[in-house]
Formats: sequence, C-alpha cells, structure tokens
Amino acid sequence: FHSQVVSMGLYVGEQAYLRSSWNILDGFLVFVSLIDIVVSMAGGAKILGVLRVLRLLRTLRPLVISRAPGLKLVVETLITSLKPIGNIVLICCAFFIIFGILGVQLFKGKFFYCLGPDVKNITNKSDCLQANFKWVHHKYNFDNLGQALMSLFVLASKDGWVNIMYHGLDAMGVDQQQPVINNNPWMLLYFISFLLIVSFFVLNMFVGVVVENFHKCRQHQEVEEAKRREEKRQRRMEKKRREAQKLPYYASYSQIRLMIHTLCTNHYLDLIITFIICINVITMSLEHYNQPHSLDLALKYCNYFFTSTFVLESILKLIAFGFRRFFKDWNQLDLAIVLLSVMGITLEEIEISSALPINPTIIRIMRVLRIARLNLLKMATGMRALLDTVVQALPQVGNLGLLFMLLFFIYAALGVELFGELCNADYPCEGMSRHATFENFGMAFLTLFQVSTGDNWNGIMKQDTLRECPPDHGTDVDYNCNPSLQFISPLYFVSFVLTAQFVLINVVVAVLMKHLDDSNKEAQEEAEMDAEIELELAQGTLCCMESQWLDSVSLLIKDSLEGEMLMIDNLSGSVFHHYSSPPPICKDCKGHPQE
Repeated sequence: FHSQVVSMGLYVGEQAYLRSSWNILDGFLVFVSLIDIVVSMAGGAKILGVLRVLRLLRTLRPLVISRAPGLKLVVETLITSLKPIGNIVLICCAFFIIFGILGVQLFKGKFFYCLGPDVKNITNKSDCLQANFKWVHHKYNFDNLGQALMSLFVLASKDGWVNIMYHGLDAMGVDQQQPVINNNPWMLLYFISFLLIVSFFVLNMFVGVVVENFHKCRQHQEVEEAKRREEKRQRRMEKKRREAQKLPYYASYSQIRLMIHTLCTNHYLDLIITFIICINVITMSLEHYNQPHSLDLALKYCNYFFTSTFVLESILKLIAFGFRRFFKDWNQLDLAIVLLSVMGITLEEIEISSALPINPTIIRIMRVLRIARLNLLKMATGMRALLDTVVQALPQVGNLGLLFMLLFFIYAALGVELFGELCNADYPCEGMSRHATFENFGMAFLTLFQVSTGDNWNGIMKQDTLRECPPDHGTDVDYNCNPSLQFISPLYFVSFVLTAQFVLINVVVAVLMKHLDDSNKEAQEEAEMDAEIELELAQGTLCCMESQWLDSVSLLIKDSLEGEMLMIDNLSGSVFHHYSSPPPICKDCKGHPQE
C-alpha cells in the first residue's frame, strides 16, 4: 500500500492511487486491518474480532479480481447495477412500508399464544398462566414496524411464509386471547396480495435490471468482440471454401467402406439408435428392490444386447469416419460410455470386486449415461446447441463461482465468529442441528449453502440466533444468550439472502441469456456462410461453363478464319503465278507468238 501511494501519488494525477475504485477498496481494507490489530492489542471486545474477516478481501482481491477480467466484469456489472437496483429497492421499501404499517394496524399484539402440552381449553393469557403454561409470542409478528418488515421479508423470500399467514388467520384480538384456527379467513387477502405484488412482481424486476446492466457492461467490449467475430468469420469462410473445393474425405474409400459410411450417415440409423436407447432406458427403469431372479436374467441379457449394439455402432463409425474425425465433438463421450459399459460387464463376469479399489456397481451405474447419447444424434440439434451454450458459458459461470466462494468464505467466517458458540448441551438449538450449525468453518459453509437455496433460513435465524435472554442471564456477555444478536442476526441473514438469492443468482441468469443470444447469432452466421459458399460454388460452376463455351466458339472461329485465309493465300498465289510466268512458244506459228 505504501509503495503504491509513493509511486503513483495519493490523489493528484490521472494515475493516482485514489483514482481507482479498486485501490480505494484495497486501502479501506488495509485501514480496517490496522484497526483490527490495534483493537486486538488493546484487548477490545470480542465482537470487534469480526473485523478480521474483512482482511480476507484484501488477500483474495489481488489474486482473483485483478487477474481475472471475467470476474472483474461481473463485479463491475454489480457495481453499475447499484443505481438501478437502488431504484427498485426504493420501490420495494415503499411497498414494504405500506404493507408493514397495514400489518401493524391489523395484527399488533395478536401473535401471542399459550405454549403447553394441552391448550385446548385455554382461551386467554390468564388461563394459560393459571395452568402453569407459558404465554409467548411468535418470533415473526407485527407488533411494530421493524418486526412487520422482518416478517414481510420472510414472506417475500417464500420460505416459511405459510406459517406466518396462518398465524394471522388464527389471531383473535389484542386483549391477550388464545388464537383460534381460521378465525378470520379474510386476512388471506393481505398476505396473498403482498405475495402477488411484491414477491412475484417487484422482486423479479431484479432479474431485468441485472440482465440489462450486464448487457450494458458488455457493450463497452462490443467493438473488440465485433472485430474478433469478423476475423473468426473470415477464417471460417476461408476454411469452408477450401473444404468445398477439395474432394470429400470419403472419395478414396473402398466400396465396402463407402457403404459403411453411407450407412452411418443415414437418417434412419439415427432413428434406430434412438429407439434402442429408449428401450434401454425402459429396461433400466424396471430394476427394483427384491426383484425376481427371472427379471435379473432378462435385464442381464438385455444389457448384453444393448452394449453389443453400441459397440458395433462405435466400430462402424470408426471405420466410416476414421480416428481423427470420429474423436470430435461429443463422440468422445459416446466412446467413453461404451467402454464403461463393457468394463462393467467384464467386472461382473470375472467377479473380482474384492481386488478392485472401487465397487463395480459404480461402473454399472454409468450405464445411465446412455441417456446422454440422445444429444449425440444429428436430429438432436437443439439439445446440442443448448449443451454447447452451457459449455461456452462455463468460464463466466466459473467467475461467478469464484465470487460465490468469496461471499461464502466471508459470511462463513463471520458466522463462526458470531454464532459458533451459540449452541451447546445446556442450550441446545432448535433451528440449527448437526446438519446446520456454525461450530466450524466447514459446517458454516454448508449451512450458508442451505440458506442460499432458501431452505429454512428463517427457522435458523428465528429459533436460535434470535433467542431471548432470561432476566437473570448476568452482566457477562454469553454467546448462548447475546442481546446484541437481536440486531446483528437479522442484518447478517437478510444481507446474505439478498446478495445470494436476489443478486448473484440473477447474474447467472444474465450470463446464460447472453450466451444463448451469442449462440443464436453464431448459428445464424453459420447458416449465412453456408448459403454464401453454396452461391459462390454455383456461380463458379456457371462461369466455368460459360468460359468453356466461349473457348469452343472462339476456337471454331479461329479455325474457320485460318482455313479461309489459307484458301485466299492459295488463290492469290495461283493468280500471281499465272500472270508472272512467260507465255508459251507455239511451234506451228512460224516464230509468231501465240495469240
């Protein structure tokens, strides 16, 4: 940091350190790290130890963001999307506040209930206390605007919203009465209208905003991409022209190999293979637990038949196309599936599973991949196009994966710092369990993945992190009962859900949509190139025929002219010879010349 400031300058100049937003972020993280060191040396409160988590960004950003242009593009997309997303956030806040105020007016003080083993005869709070039960209220309620907004956010995320809705339907009154099932079914209008307006409409506007800004960020690279696309198009055109002018690769095939090639390129072979694959899928789906021995034998022989058919098909294609042309595109997957099937049958027959490092059942399971062979057929062009799009999108999806990992890494470390000692034998957790806990970094990472999928994140936050402290919990801060978590936990979970579910997932949607659009453009350009090459070949053939016809006519004219000139030369030579020779002498004319 110091060397960069000295070499580049702090603020003065175009290349100054603070002129770059990435350097501002880096400087901020260095400053936070210094504060963390000072607080640690001074023995500050434990809660300030979470500042150490922010140093992770300082170490990961130079290694990931600055050296990965794709990830930098994703981050810039998110940054440029802040303003439009801010507009949507304002709209969401307006709807949340409107429905929150309305919810407070409708349900304030009505989300209390009696907690006990048998509450059928309980009608109010006094009856509950007389029966030595507890009079408690639901964690998600509408007692004030803050609680109402938290409850509405759970509704908007569509995780556990049904429980909140039925609590509102069962609510009785503000005079501490026990809820009654379906007491006021008209309250459905409040919850359903909120879901329709906010959850299904307003929040989904995030998708449009993120996709639009992703395309805008890509527009800055459109010029370079257009040049690269044009150069690529020219190279492909030249390659296609050369291939069109050459003889087909099967021109030198023998008669038998040519017949095999004709068979392998026939449309009916694809139909037959498709039918066989479908029958194979049906036979594999017939397998079940405690099946009879006769079915085992039938499925075994069916597997032999299908495997032999696929092996024969691969051999024929190897003969027809050759090794170089066969090992292209998806044929490698095709051959791998066939080899795995043969390997599974071999291991079943020789029964040496105890000597193998892996179970042969795992190899037999690979037979299910035969379903993937459907996309190898020539008629499954749509499936292949979609799979090619997914493959092309993998680099940018990988960049998003790095961003996800960075986000999970930070929040997992924060979760361990905040909630790592929240549950123990004396204070067991309800929402958290051995499958969802923040005891260590690995389990925190897995728990955050569960939260990112929207599975019971409100239960984890409600039942454990928002645990109320008893009156005699003492003055020492105990992580089994920390009053500060009442404010920190909602910020932690809400910010993570917003970032993971509503923003980054939509960036993945934007990336896939962009690559689908590019794939459609490439397919259109491919069709245009094929049509252009066919037109060039047709024009070249016509010009060749015209030139040959003109050459024949000119040759005839030339031969005719040469013949006429030869006749004229012969005639002129005869005339000249006749008049230039001396007259003959007549012997009977007595010395007089003959007249």
